[in-house]
Amino acid sequence: MPLPDIFPPFSIDRDHKGIAVELMEMVAREAGIELEFRYAPWKRAQLLAENTPGSLLFTVAYSTERSKKFQYIAPLLYTESAFVTLDQPVDTFESAIEEGKLVAVHLGSQRSLILKRAGVTNLTEITSAEQMSTMLQTGRIDAWYTTSLRAQYMFRQQGYDPERLVIGAPVSHGIQWLASNKDLAPALRARLAAAVSNVWRHPNYWKIVDRYGR
Repeated sequence: MPLPDIFPPFSIDRDHKGIAVELMEMVAREAGIELEFRYAPWKRAQLLAENTPGSLLFTVAYSTERSKKFQYIAPLLYTESAFVTLDQPVDTFESAIEEGKLVAVHLGSQRSLILKRAGVTNLTEITSAEQMSTMLQTGRIDAWYTTSLRAQYMFRQQGYDPERLVIGAPVSHGIQWLASNKDLAPALRARLAAAVSNVWRHPNYWKIVDRYGR
């Protein structure tokens, strides 16, 4: 029972799936297991995965606190985060601070913690990507701290021109993991880890990623 959050383009819905969901379908085929996907808000997804034996959780960033609750099985995706604007590029945290940019970031996310640790205080935490893309388009924020894939996908979905986006240099990198309930059997964990490794080498891996990036 994998539990993804609704986090486009990585997980979207049952009709459009998303990058991570499609990759997990490939992982299931490689591992020879059947999966039932359940979508839940992020906090609820974590609680369900923590308290439901046999459940999987993706995509999740590593933290010491989470490692006490979940087993980390394998990296499913690597991401780069940058400041996305509509005018001049913002390539560093220092530039964002010096230029007084109002930065939007997903509420309660790892990226929010990264900004705060870097000293960025002029920020607003927003619950949805749809809202952040509209705020950028209408000038209500100066920058959106996210991945280029997500910004481009959401602009396109909202009917905005993704060609307008100015993607700054990557300022942080992350690993999005496949994790599981602590009670997951070691043999199944090993099968899933091997399956993820095989999926990484499969040509369809990048076809899936590129399709959502267009």
